[in-house]
Amino acid sequence: MIRYIQWTLLLVLLPALVHAQSTSITLDEAVELFKQNSLQQELARYDRLRKQGESIRYKAYPNPEISVNREQLNAGSIDYEETTYMLSQPIELLGQPFLRNQRASKSQKAAELQFEYDRLQLIRQVKSLYVEYWQLSQQLEIYNQALDVIRKARSAAKARQSEGSFSGLQVQRFNVELSRYRKQRDQVRLNRTQAGNRLATFLFSGQKLDTEIQPSDSLMVEPINLQEQTLIQYALANRADLAALEQIVAASELQYKVEKRDRLPDLNLNVGYKQQSDGAEGFVIGGTIKLPIFNQTRGNVTITRSQTRSRQTELTLKQQTVQNQVSTAYERVELVLEQWTSMQEGAMDGSMLEAARAAYQQGRYSLVELLDATQAFVDGQTMTYETIADYNQALFELNVQSAGRISNSQNN
Repeated sequence: MIRYIQWTLLLVLLPALVHAQSTSITLDEAVELFKQNSLQQELARYDRLRKQGESIRYKAYPNPEISVNREQLNAGSIDYEETTYMLSQPIELLGQPFLRNQRASKSQKAAELQFEYDRLQLIRQVKSLYVEYWQLSQQLEIYNQALDVIRKARSAAKARQSEGSFSGLQVQRFNVELSRYRKQRDQVRLNRTQAGNRLATFLFSGQKLDTEIQPSDSLMVEPINLQEQTLIQYALANRADLAALEQIVAASELQYKVEKRDRLPDLNLNVGYKQQSDGAEGFVIGGTIKLPIFNQTRGNVTITRSQTRSRQTELTLKQQTVQNQVSTAYERVELVLEQWTSMQEGAMDGSMLEAARAAYQQGRYSLVELLDATQAFVDGQTMTYETIADYNQALFELNVQSAGRISNSQNN
């Protein structure tokens, strides 16, 4: 109930947030905003409706026809008239309408399942963009810290140069390093802006965004307690795209049955009423049927048979592909986790960089040592946050490939 109230307040206050200077958004809030506003999701929904409409059109039963005929027959001076009212209805004798209805239901279910999978893929893109934006935000802060250290060291070098204890070469070296870090920081800032704009297209589609998104989640590396084979079996049983293909195979088999039964000509039943000018009247019953002299459905039977076998082959290949996708995604998660574990030994943080600057000012560090320490800090911290981002990206991909099994286990 509390989470429902939070989402309601977020959606109610969304217009105000859009026009604020900064919008702090968690990962869960980003996903919820996507579900409410995304035009990409709307496109997927329209594609689902189109497929469902095609299924409805396929199962439509032919409408009856009404005809009225009036005949005037003259025999000398006597006028004679006949009026006939006819209702004509095609009738398929082997139950094709029921098969078409079943086939349409399978196709509609396939469209719904495919939309579910496409939506899960879009949510993964949202999460990936959120993580990329978060990582670039952290990297931007890293360069700001490095620039702050270089500026303070340069100021100290200028002061000691004026005292005559430092040469101008060291100050020039600081100027070069300052320009280099500024250039790298500006590129990170540009990349961050681009990632933020891409993320905003998913979250605030159709709205003018004059605010900056601030990711408020602190992403971490949390190992999963699930085995690869468990994820594979779960994916084979629950992947929406795989289930959609199974429905398509069943629909194709039903269509094949329809085409085979269509080889028997349909009966066209005619029921009517006739009136004559001499007062005679009565019912008229008749029927027509096409003579199957030429087998006009042989081509359709061949086409649907080949389509059915092709779909069955696709299903077999899809099952193998799902297993490979889960295995690859799981291996990526394990490899990034190993990288993260090995990086935890001797990691350098901001306090160590500040200590290096203080040591330089006290004369215990040379210029080269300070610059090496600064570069090591930038490289180490950048790699740390890149690894965190890579792990979460890999986890999102594994979640999609395993039909949401990761998020289910985390929620539990």
